[in-house]
Amino acid sequence: MNTAAKFGGIGAFVLLLLNEVPEQYTLYAAVFVFACSAASALIPPPHAGSKWAVAYQVMTTIGLNIGWAENHFKPGQSGVRVPLADKPAAKQAVASAGIPVLNKKGKPEQAANGNT
Repeated sequence: MNTAAKFGGIGAFVLLLLNEVPEQYTLYAAVFVFACSAASALIPPPHAGSKWAVAYQVMTTIGLNIGWAENHFKPGQSGVRVPLADKPAAKQAVASAGIPVLNKKGKPEQAANGNT
């Protein structure tokens, strides 16, 4: 599913939810979404086995951290920052060390034509 479709679906869902909130409380609902977004940017993700991992995922979802706004660090995962030009070599080095390279959904990438 592409990012535009995700934004469209989530945007429609958020609008549906906000339409169900009484008008005098919509500001509070919007502030809650903003607070979840800000908190997920400031709070480092817990480790995968933590009791807080699910709460963190819910907070990032409420904060609409999707697409380009999605947090790069997730519970149980780490990120290695390399220059974009070195991305293929970095992926190759990680894969050759026997460490699976994960896709955006946290699943191991499948090799395509010998490349990961």
